[in-house]
Amino acid sequence: CVSNAVMLRRGVAGVADIVVTEATARLQAARQARKATAGLPLPAFVDARYAGPEPRVSASLLGSAIDVVRLRGHLEAKGCPTALWQGQVLLCGSCEAFEQQLCSAVFLPDGCVVCWHMSRATEQLTLELASRSLAHRRGPARLGAPEASQQPASSSGGPLATEELDVVDAVADATTSINKHDGCVQLTVNPQERSAHQIGLSLGLASAVRLEALEKRIERQLEVDWRDMRSQAGIILNLSSVSRRIFLAENTLHELRYELNSEAGSFNAADLLWDHAPAERLYDKVVAHFDLRRRTAILNERLSYSFDFLHTLGEHVRHLYSVRLERMIILLIFLELIVGIVGLQHGSHSGSHGSGAKPPQQCSDMDSKVVARQ
Repeated sequence: CVSNAVMLRRGVAGVADIVVTEATARLQAARQARKATAGLPLPAFVDARYAGPEPRVSASLLGSAIDVVRLRGHLEAKGCPTALWQGQVLLCGSCEAFEQQLCSAVFLPDGCVVCWHMSRATEQLTLELASRSLAHRRGPARLGAPEASQQPASSSGGPLATEELDVVDAVADATTSINKHDGCVQLTVNPQERSAHQIGLSLGLASAVRLEALEKRIERQLEVDWRDMRSQAGIILNLSSVSRRIFLAENTLHELRYELNSEAGSFNAADLLWDHAPAERLYDKVVAHFDLRRRTAILNERLSYSFDFLHTLGEHVRHLYSVRLERMIILLIFLELIVGIVGLQHGSHSGSHGSGAKPPQQCSDMDSKVVARQ
């Protein structure tokens, strides 16, 4: 009985510890969530003098990364309300400088800008403001090479890629959802949930626009490599140049594949949304709507086909090298045979002339005898 009582007390103590641990974890998660959503929701800018919100959301990828801290200072100087989500995602509300009411924007450090309910003119103004706060973009780490920051060209020439969805307000007390047929976003009107849902959707759109830009780069590179290799396939006089072109093309495709698969790893639940389950579900729905995983798999297959083509072309170049070497060896052997035959013929000809002539000493003795007889 005593042992059973002891075991019972230990079991109760263990359950109490588990309950306390879970409660502590929930409290910490709640604190993190309150810290992440500090300053949200942003105050709405309403002014009848300016145009109202438009039913659209667009994502654009600039040519350079964004310094969100410096950009936040510029926006606040113009009178726009801002908030920093998890210290990485900048949210900005509308203000008089935007000349449009009830719109907002989300800025990511990698150069993605998501504009909510903005007109084309306001969107262009927002992109220009973001392009003035450039930062160094850090690419994926490469093994065997020092990590270097990438500084692309200025984004003044326009965004690298864009994506867009329609947006409407959901009915009262309804949560945010995405129409699986046309991708129309029905955004909740609850101000306490609206900002978090917009962030989840914005992160999904950012993944889509990054893949769109990378997809364009890969397709453009594959087209250039295809034309270049086709034009070089018939050249046999400068095989070293062809071999170097093949090496450079393979190296470029390796870097693109590495960047593609590094980007594909971010299609899982974003770390910024781990404590916001509804926003994480919306992120996954956007990823599924744009079919990012299947598109990534297709790009990997196309890169594999290109690698196979370059490998075949490289084998052909190596075969031409071997044929050229064999011909040179045969030519050298032929020249050596000719030199040997010519040498033999010259030696036999000299021997035939030498057998019919008398030695010089013999000739002089005969001459002396003839003179004596006379």
